[in-house]
Amino acid sequence: MIDPRREAAGAFTTTVAFVTTSGKRGPNVMAAEWTFTVSRNPFLISVHLSPKDATHDAIVEKGEFGVSLVGEDQVAAMGFAGHFTHHETDKLSSELFETYPAKKIDAPMIKGCPVNLECKLVQKVLMGDHTAFVGEVVEIAIDPAKRPIAYRHGAYQLGPRIERAHGIGVAVTPRVCKPGSDIAIDGELTCLERAGRDVIVSLESGAGVKLVAGSSRTDEHGFFELKLKVPVEVSKGEYRIAARHETSEGCARLTVN
Repeated sequence: MIDPRREAAGAFTTTVAFVTTSGKRGPNVMAAEWTFTVSRNPFLISVHLSPKDATHDAIVEKGEFGVSLVGEDQVAAMGFAGHFTHHETDKLSSELFETYPAKKIDAPMIKGCPVNLECKLVQKVLMGDHTAFVGEVVEIAIDPAKRPIAYRHGAYQLGPRIERAHGIGVAVTPRVCKPGSDIAIDGELTCLERAGRDVIVSLESGAGVKLVAGSSRTDEHGFFELKLKVPVEVSKGEYRIAARHETSEGCARLTVN
């Protein structure tokens, strides 16, 4: 019988990393799917490991670990590192792995990876049946010629970038207001040529009657903002904020009470 929890967890798309350590059992590597960045400043990485993993004990022992993202040509090594345990197998004896000594931690690093990060442990948190180890990155090596895999029920190559369709997203704050109130409109124009574009924004009734309007120009990233005043004489009810640029339109809901 299929475990729905396993199926649901496997539906998430992640990267996979080689997590390396050098504890009392010697140097080791494991493949860990649950590896994430959790802060940029300071630069923190979390790896989520079962207490049954030999790597779990090594991180607790040494307070440091390496994280090397698995590249597209390292899927065989990933599977090998994930299948066997250091409790029984010295995985780094395999020619699937070529290592180099880390600069700032006592652990091997895996050659040929897109990104290699040396981490010092700053926190560990028990989370259900896994422990989250949070490490501060103290050394970074990047190979721009390599690409990490995407993992979702197995390994996949990263496909072409999906560009957002030409459109407008817009929001109004506050969403509920009284007649005569000032409202702030924030929005984003998504298209290839989105910088310095004029966007017309209007407050409209449900029937499409414009009650007040203004314009804004997008910044270099396509974002725009402006303020409008809800007319004092408007009735209570549902209205919309409409933002338009050429053939694109985005709307937000506004309630006047």
